[in-house]
Amino acid sequence: MYHIDKPEESTYDKFRTYKIKKGDTLASVAKDLGVEADELRWYHNMYCEIQDLIEADFKSYSQFLILAPEKYIEERKEKEEKKGQKVSLGNDYGLPFLPERINERYKVKYTFEVGDHVDVTEMAINVKWLATDKNRYHLFEINRSKIVHINGLPPSSLIEKLGAKNAEMLYPLKIVVDKFGKWVDIYNYDEIESRWENLKNEILDYYEGELTEAYIDHTEKTLTNSDTLLRSLRSDFFFRTFFNGIYVGYTADYSFKNEVSFPLEEEVEAIFEVMQKITPLLDDDGFIKIGQKGSYMDSGLGFLYGYTPSKVNYSAIYFLNSETYTIEKMNVECNILSDKYIKNTIKIELLE
Repeated sequence: MYHIDKPEESTYDKFRTYKIKKGDTLASVAKDLGVEADELRWYHNMYCEIQDLIEADFKSYSQFLILAPEKYIEERKEKEEKKGQKVSLGNDYGLPFLPERINERYKVKYTFEVGDHVDVTEMAINVKWLATDKNRYHLFEINRSKIVHINGLPPSSLIEKLGAKNAEMLYPLKIVVDKFGKWVDIYNYDEIESRWENLKNEILDYYEGELTEAYIDHTEKTLTNSDTLLRSLRSDFFFRTFFNGIYVGYTADYSFKNEVSFPLEEEVEAIFEVMQKITPLLDDDGFIKIGQKGSYMDSGLGFLYGYTPSKVNYSAIYFLNSETYTIEKMNVECNILSDKYIKNTIKIELLE
């Protein structure tokens, strides 16, 4: 029996490549392809073997240059063209809200810090517009993935597993959003209540003990009626940041003072006075950038946390698609400066 060695598939076969010819330089190839030399070098070096890294120019033995996908190049060109353009607003400097264009899946990351202790929760959430009524109230469906990671791991403790069960009851969740993009109501309360009846029996079959009983009691109080459920869900960071009501009228200089409410703990609101500002020009990625920055308006926080903080800060940055005005990514931080440092961070970005 004879064994014939087959040539191994080239490492670069899965990429779009340029075959380097005698006399080629990085500069000449960049000119021929209409791409900046630094851009060619950067993309190639991200994916090539270590020995094929491009430094000042091609090596004497270099055979292939890894090229970015054509779609990637087109997107980069579009961003370059948009970069530096003035943000387009509607009548009376209003930021347009075009909800019918929203059907997106987002990666959501919550980070909660107390002193040196840090907890990180990650999940995927889908946001889909369903309908708009004559009064310009919009119906959205929110769905959350069943896969949730807490500090990089699936739920393991009983309280974490019960929390995951809670998501099965709530989602898909249908909510009502006003013309400014602010969440105002729950639409499918009866459906959620019906789900709970089935889920409760499942929980009782698998879990027992005081913690389970306390969880069931708390859930049933939350589901007393639509208002109690709405009040409880108002503490959800995703809803409060994504549907924040940013689609409002701005002044001629793209800014104004605003009041933003944000939950510092369950069912407890904090009011912040913030400066809300749109950066007049699109950023380097062609996004509309909106910032909110301010501090707590009331000194009564000590009642909530059992101590008096020296300062409470709130900051948010939104990046919107310049054509659809939909959220591409955002970052919200709320921190309490006192003897015990507390910080909430919410990061949301589109999943490709």
